[in-house]
Amino acid sequence: MAEFFLDTIRGPNLFATILLGLVLLYWGSMIFGIFGMDLDADLEIGVDTDLDADFDGHIDGGIAADVLTFFHIGEVPIMILGSFFVLFYWVTTMLSNHYFNADWSMMIALYAVIPNLIVSLFITKFVIWPLTPVFKGMKGTASTKVIGNRGFVTTLTLDGKHGQVSIDQTNNDGPPIVVNAITENGQKLNKNQEIKVIRFEDETGVYIVEPVKPEKI
Repeated sequence: MAEFFLDTIRGPNLFATILLGLVLLYWGSMIFGIFGMDLDADLEIGVDTDLDADFDGHIDGGIAADVLTFFHIGEVPIMILGSFFVLFYWVTTMLSNHYFNADWSMMIALYAVIPNLIVSLFITKFVIWPLTPVFKGMKGTASTKVIGNRGFVTTLTLDGKHGQVSIDQTNNDGPPIVVNAITENGQKLNKNQEIKVIRFEDETGVYIVEPVKPEKI
């Protein structure tokens, strides 16, 4: 086991391990909310809420559009696709260096980068493929059911760039859902502050919320 962990940080594997670590940090912050959204700002790793949005792929036909469709870009949230890709890239990098680079040569590792990327892309494609109907069914329906509903900020802060909220699904009697959200005018809200959903942005896949004003007695 100790040798395995040592291999993960060897030069030829280090970049893939760092990528996987960033992905795990991202999902950890999403699941537990213990880091808040400051994690993204501090590390500047570019995993703002817009990365959770669906990539619409505004390309008019051609090979590029076919490639995007083949790899389900625009059908599955880009952060989910990216997370699976990074995981498989890390696995293929570890295996290729273990079996074909016993001397831990950086030159051999560089030659293996492109093949590892291609293999990882195709593995991601076929692993994600069974999930695409689920995301297609969710897209465009769940986003409208909670407009006007209230909820609470679940991250340490929520502003015009980052944040998550828990929304009560009072319109369809469903359980609360946790989604990415921002304020419309950049106003900063604190954890547990009550909010109201005012709209959903298709371009970014983010909910726009506003603070609920205390009722006058």
